[in-house]
Amino acid sequence: MKFASSYKIFQEKRFIIEYHEGMGNLEDVKAFKLNESSDADYSPNYDLLVDIRKTTINAVRNDVKAYIEFANSHKGISGERKLAVVTSKPRHVVFFTFLNMFKIRLAQTMKIFSSVDAALFWLGAPMELKDAESCLNNLRENARSC
Repeated sequence: MKFASSYKIFQEKRFIIEYHEGMGNLEDVKAFKLNESSDADYSPNYDLLVDIRKTTINAVRNDVKAYIEFANSHKGISGERKLAVVTSKPRHVVFFTFLNMFKIRLAQTMKIFSSVDAALFWLGAPMELKDAESCLNNLRENARSC
């Protein structure tokens, strides 16, 4: 399955939900982040919930470093915010653990969760669980290849 993504920005809540599915690599993620950050409503300081439960990440430790360098070279991508990653696969945990280890060069605080409910709680409950699940369902239906 090809990598596909979509996002929804909630300006009034200073919050973004991202949905990803399929087989992804560093170039796919970079293309998505460039597209998302070019949205007029985007802010690198909005808290972020990222659902990657339906993805397969093809990345190695060097990709983590390369992504951080990419994010640092594109100042409009990552700012001071909380990033909650919702996953269901141990490989995702390993990848994001590496990202967390090297994040000292990024201003965001990141945690990994196995449920949307727990992620929303950690983010300070920017919306109700039913609204977040509804949003994720809509994003899933509208996910596009990067």
